[in-house]
Amino acid sequence: MNASIFENLLTIVKKKSSIRNTEQAVELISLFILLHYIKLSLKENNKLSDSTAYTLHNNLNEIKCYYQDLYYKFINLSDIESINSTFHTNIINKIISLIDNANDPDIINYISNSLSHINSVDDFYQHADSYQSLLLRMVNESGRSGEYITPLALVDIMVNILSPENGKSIYDPACGTSGLLMASAKYIKTNSHKHSNFNYSLIGHDVSNFACLISTVNLLINKETNFDILLKDSITNEDTREKYDYILANPPFGNKIYIEHLPRNLYYQGNNSDYCFLEHAMQSLNINGKAAIILPERFLFDTSKECIPLKDALFDYYNLECILSIPSGALLPYTGVKLCILFLEKSESTHEIYLYNLNQVEKYSRSNPIKKEEFADFWISFKTKKITKHSRVINTNQTPRPYNLLADAKDNDSHHMFDDSLANVDAAISNNTLLLEELKLLKSKITSLKATINSSENNFTFKKIKLGEVVKIKSGNLLQRNKLLAEGPIPVYGGNGIIGYHSEAIEHDECIVIGKIGALCGNVRYVEGDIWVTNNALIVKNTSPYNVHTAYISKLLSVMNLRKLAIGTAQQYITTDQIKNVEISIPSIENQKFINKLFDDLSLSVERYSELLDTINDSKNSLSENIFKGLLIK
Repeated sequence: MNASIFENLLTIVKKKSSIRNTEQAVELISLFILLHYIKLSLKENNKLSDSTAYTLHNNLNEIKCYYQDLYYKFINLSDIESINSTFHTNIINKIISLIDNANDPDIINYISNSLSHINSVDDFYQHADSYQSLLLRMVNESGRSGEYITPLALVDIMVNILSPENGKSIYDPACGTSGLLMASAKYIKTNSHKHSNFNYSLIGHDVSNFACLISTVNLLINKETNFDILLKDSITNEDTREKYDYILANPPFGNKIYIEHLPRNLYYQGNNSDYCFLEHAMQSLNINGKAAIILPERFLFDTSKECIPLKDALFDYYNLECILSIPSGALLPYTGVKLCILFLEKSESTHEIYLYNLNQVEKYSRSNPIKKEEFADFWISFKTKKITKHSRVINTNQTPRPYNLLADAKDNDSHHMFDDSLANVDAAISNNTLLLEELKLLKSKITSLKATINSSENNFTFKKIKLGEVVKIKSGNLLQRNKLLAEGPIPVYGGNGIIGYHSEAIEHDECIVIGKIGALCGNVRYVEGDIWVTNNALIVKNTSPYNVHTAYISKLLSVMNLRKLAIGTAQQYITTDQIKNVEISIPSIENQKFINKLFDDLSLSVERYSELLDTINDSKNSLSENIFKGLLIK
C-alpha cells in the first residue's frame, strides 16, 4: 500500500458511508487501525488462532461481537503498561457506537480488508507518516480538530528548549494527539547514545475519548510502548501526588469551568481553564523539573484579582526563565488569538524573565502556518539572553502588582492596541468558522443518533415500572447554617446544586439528588462521590444495579418535569411517596448504558457550541475596547 493508505480510507468512508463528518470518520478509521494492531500483536504472540481470524460478516451485531471478543483477548496480553480499565471500557463502547454510526457492514469490511495489507507489526510501523497525514487532513477539513494538535514549529521549539533526557518522566495534561509526547521521545532517541536502553515514560491525560483513542494509535504506530494515556480531567483532580520531570502542554483556550469543580487549595480561583492548567503543571513538577506551557497572551497582562495569587506563586516559587510571545494566527484554524509559551523550572527564582517577541514575516493562515525557521533568531538570542529590538528582561521584583508584564512594551508603542484589535478580528473569524463546524457536527450527531435508534428499534423492548421498585428514596439531613463551610472536603447539595461544604459525608458513590421544597423542587442532578445532602432535597439510590443504570435514570427524570408533582400553597414541595410512584419505561440495562453514552456524547457538542458563543461575545467586547484604546491612549 502507498503512503496515503489512511487518507484513501478517509475518502472512501466519507463517500460511501453515512458518516460525512471528517472527525467522526477519522475516529472510525483509528479504531480499526488499533484493532488491526491488536490482531497483528496477538498473531505474532501466537494468541490468535485461525478459528478466531476475521471473516467477512454482513451482520453488524456479528461484527461488533467479533471485535469485542478480539479486544478482550488483548487486554491481558499487551505490553503497553498504561491502558487502564476506563480506557478498556471506552474502547468497548466505541466498537459498538462507531460501528452503529457507520451502519454499513460493507464499509466496515472494506476498512478491515484494506488494513489486512499491513501484515506484520513491523509493517504497521512503516505507516506512521501516513497516519500523521490523516490527522493533518482532519485539521484542514475540520477546524475544531485543531484543538487536539499543536503546530510542529511550536512543538519543536518547546521540546528543544526543555531538552528532555532519557530515564525521565514526560507528561502532557491535555495531550490531544500526543504530538508533544512523541516529539519528546524522538528528541531523547536522537540525542542519546546509539545503543542506549531507553527507559523514559510518556504520560498523557485528556477528557476526550476521541483524543485518547487517537493518542494511543499515534504512539503505537510510532513505536512507543511505554506510555500511559488516561481518560482524565487533569485540572479537577485533587490528587497532585504524581510528580513529573518534564511537562509540556497546549491546553484548550477560552474554556470556562465551574469553580466548585476545582480543588480548593489552588492559588487561582477563577474560571479560566487555561490558567488552571498552568497551575496544575506548576504543582505537578518534580524538584528541578521543567515545563513549557502554551497560554493566551492575555495571561501576561491579566491584572484580575483571581490571577494575581497565581502570578505571585509563579514568580516567587518557580524560575520563570523565558516567555516567548507568538503573533496571532499561529494556532489556526483552531484559534487566531495571540499566545505565549512559558518556560519554567521548579527551582529558586531569579526574578528575571527573558521576554522575546517573535517577529512575524507574513500573516499566518491555514495555507501559511508558522514555520520552524522563524525561531532561528530566538534560539540564538535565548542561549545568551541577548537584548535585541525583539527582546528584553523583566525583573518581577521591580514589576508592581498586579503584574502587567506588557505595560512597558505598550507604553513604547501608542498604537499597540491596534495589533490587539487585528488579533481580535482574526480570532472572531476563526471562532465563527469553528461555530459553523460545531453546528454541522451537532446536526450530524443528532442525525446519527436518530438513525441508530431507528435501526435498533426492534432491539429495544421497554418495561414499565414504578421508580420505587428499583430505587430507595429518602430525604437529606438538616445541616445547621453555622456548620456550612465556604471551603471543605465534602460538597453540600441543597435543592439547586452545591450550596457550600462540610467535613462529613452522608452519601457515597453515585446517587440522584432531587430538589424537594420551594421554587426549585423537581430539579434533578446526577452526583458521584462523597456528599452531604440537606433536607431541602431528596436522595435517590439505585437498589437494582443489574436492572437500571443510575445515570440513565437521572437523565430520564430530568426531562419528566417532576415539578408538576408539587403540592402545597404557601410553599410547594414534593414527597418521597410521589417520587416512588413515578412511572418510567426502561429498556434493558445494556441499552440504558448505550443510550446514556450517546446522549453524553451529544451533550459535549452542545456544551462546545455554548462555549463558542461565549467566546465570540467576549471577542466582540475586547475588539471594541482595543479599538478605542488604540485611538485614544497616547
